[in-house]
Amino acid sequence: MRNIILFAVLGLLLCACAQAANREQVAQALRENPQLVFDALKRDKAQLMEILDQAVTEREDLERKNAQLGAMADPFKPEIESGRIFLGAAKAPVTIVEYTDFQCGYCAQGQATMKELLRRNPEKVRLIFKHFPAKPGSLEPAAAFEALARQNPEAAWRFADLAFANQRALADPSGRGLAAILASLEPGFKIDQKRLKKDMQSQEVRGRIEADVAEATRFGVDGTPTFLVNGIPIRGAAPIEDFEDLMALLTAKGGAAK
Repeated sequence: MRNIILFAVLGLLLCACAQAANREQVAQALRENPQLVFDALKRDKAQLMEILDQAVTEREDLERKNAQLGAMADPFKPEIESGRIFLGAAKAPVTIVEYTDFQCGYCAQGQATMKELLRRNPEKVRLIFKHFPAKPGSLEPAAAFEALARQNPEAAWRFADLAFANQRALADPSGRGLAAILASLEPGFKIDQKRLKKDMQSQEVRGRIEADVAEATRFGVDGTPTFLVNGIPIRGAAPIEDFEDLMALLTAKGGAAK
């Protein structure tokens, strides 16, 4: 008898055109036999997990969107100094400031996401690197990036790609990995090696990195990568859809900080 009732209930649930009377029959059957729901779910645990996963995802998405809407009322305002290099369009409506660490595996994932976002939105996005070197040995690559930027921005961005792609070599405490990456930039880019070494140790470069860390700390950054999309934070190696959704939300709401 229980199986007959169970199949009848499931049949009614699956009927897209069920009338109000049928819905009431289902409700009545469930009130009288609440165990039916558990029996049905026990028979398909995979479906139960899928339902739970979907519910969790939907809740997280709603919480993230609500947090972003709240942040729009008072977005972070990172300082964009003159001379700070960027990728994308200079007058893009969306500026993404990324606090990164060249020794962070998640930052390598984030870099791949940013490159794809720029490819899809070449006139809509401007990407700026800032530094949050938390891992051992990550200060020197940050200094190399900024020192290269003073000579040749394209070389600096190429260095960033190579650094993220060769993190194991970069972690060599002897510095040989970093030296090899820098050497590989030539002959494609003309680099004044003497100036590069001097700039890497200069107060201007070190001071910029220290200012980046201080700013990130003030904004509550405690891990990398962290992105500020027109001042609205996205934390971690988020999927590209999170950035596109936020960009659409910013467009609908008029922008937030830049």
